Amino acid sequence: MPRIVIVCTKNQFRSPLAAAILRRELATRNMPGEWIVESAGSWVANLAPATPEALIEAAKRGLDLSTHTSKGIEGIHREKIDLFLVMEEGQKESILLDYPKLRNKTYLLSELTGLSFSIPDPYVTRESYSEIALEIETLIQGNVEKIIALAYGLKRY
Repeated sequence: MPRIVIVCTKNQFRSPLAAAILRRELATRNMPGEWIVESAGSWVANLAPATPEALIEAAKRGLDLSTHTSKGIEGIHREKIDLFLVMEEGQKESILLDYPKLRNKTYLLSELTGLSFSIPDPYVTRESYSEIALEIETLIQGNVEKIIALAYGLKRY
């Protein structure tokens, strides 16, 4: 039962949306076995629901984030995680600094394309929520096989 955690900053927009998209993609591909796909934040001060913009972007894709509550990465049993996918280079660096044993399990979502770039936080950069959501969706849809391979611990994808 592979377990994947997708990480953003506050776990209210990018990571919950990405987790919902990945769960849908795994379901539509009829992946054998049981997959656990969760989301977490690298800096969660207070438990909070998904943002209104996340709810809107999820609904556009037929997904429901209405029951989502943010949680921090420190509350996750890291030793039971097969793959961490993060949105920003700083998040990856922070995770690896605090948890060096996760080196072979932690990737930028963008790294799966062969490039490494941060997916911006629209609440910080004021970039379009729709464009960020589409970028996340495109990265996941185009790299599901790589995500599966990494979750199973395959070094090459």
